[in-house]
Amino acid sequence: MVNKMVNKLRRELTLKQTAVLRAVEDFVLEHGYAPTVRGLAAALRMANPSAVFKHLQSLERKGYLAREGGEIRVAGFPALLESQVKVPMAGLVPAGGPREAFDVSGEAMDVPAWMVGRRRGNIFCIRVDGKSMIDAYIDDGDHVLLERTNTASSGEMVVAMLGDGSVTLKRLRQDDGRVYLVPENPAFQPIEAPEAKILGRVVGVLRKY
Repeated sequence: MVNKMVNKLRRELTLKQTAVLRAVEDFVLEHGYAPTVRGLAAALRMANPSAVFKHLQSLERKGYLAREGGEIRVAGFPALLESQVKVPMAGLVPAGGPREAFDVSGEAMDVPAWMVGRRRGNIFCIRVDGKSMIDAYIDDGDHVLLERTNTASSGEMVVAMLGDGSVTLKRLRQDDGRVYLVPENPAFQPIEAPEAKILGRVVGVLRKY
């Protein structure tokens, strides 16, 4: 009976309402908090935020959303934000001098589901060894979540494999066709790495105090 009621409600959504709801869900999964009306309008490329607000009101009447203290809440999302998912561990990665390629440990780590979002299955975790990224708030012993990818934009933090097979965690910089892996600690020097292979880009940091 519950499934039939849910399906009936979903059939009542217009295409635009469905798009607004999906945009809200995607934002919450990505960031862990709800978007603003103006932020939603920009994401949906709608020039008039008041039109977005009207769609939110319709979704609220149909039980998909709620507003508490001016914030948008998605039905069923509090449990999602509190839930955990298992992410595979890939061993130590140096945030210092490069080291031989890390090994997949076969272990897994529980992380908040909202940090993984819809990228589940494409996220892995490393433990940092070293302090070359300390000014980016990544310290020795921290666990870093990465999205598997072989491309990244200049300025993103990445795990990269160098031409000799060693790996390192650094910030990617591209300047006039030259590629650098840059530390976030003045005690370390940038590495010019024209043959660097991107293994993943940083999407989150976990730390226990």
